[in-house]
Amino acid sequence: MDPLTLLAAAKVSFEALKSGIAVGKELQGMAKDLGSLFDSIAAITRVAADPKGSLTSGRSAQQIAMEAYAAKAEADAMMEELKNQFIGEFGIAAWDQVLAHTTQIKKDQKAAALEAQKEWDQMMHDLVFWGSVFLSAILVISILVLVLLGVVRR
Repeated sequence: MDPLTLLAAAKVSFEALKSGIAVGKELQGMAKDLGSLFDSIAAITRVAADPKGSLTSGRSAQQIAMEAYAAKAEADAMMEELKNQFIGEFGIAAWDQVLAHTTQIKKDQKAAALEAQKEWDQMMHDLVFWGSVFLSAILVISILVLVLLGVVRR
């Protein structure tokens, strides 16, 4: 995705969070928006770190780089404003806890994805191995049958 599309998604989540905090909405009710904002900001950060852009986008390298930089700067400003508003309403300990939990959950998700990929790779390896054994057995049996039929007919 391009940085401007990611930024638009971040703005939607940001505005929902701002209004939720302003009216004293419970944290649980804002979890989806907070997660969406964090995901959008992380995506903007990744794009800004490596703003390749599309070769067929019709935009210059400078334009792609400036869009990535501007989106990152605006995303950082949104996060800072949200952080200040969140801390003002719930305290710095709550903010630190949200960030710590977010980091731990992302680590857990990454570990689970890696484990699932390892299991998939092992299953495919086993499937190929046992498939090869099965096909080899069929080939050997077929050859034996053909040889026996050839010997019997003589």
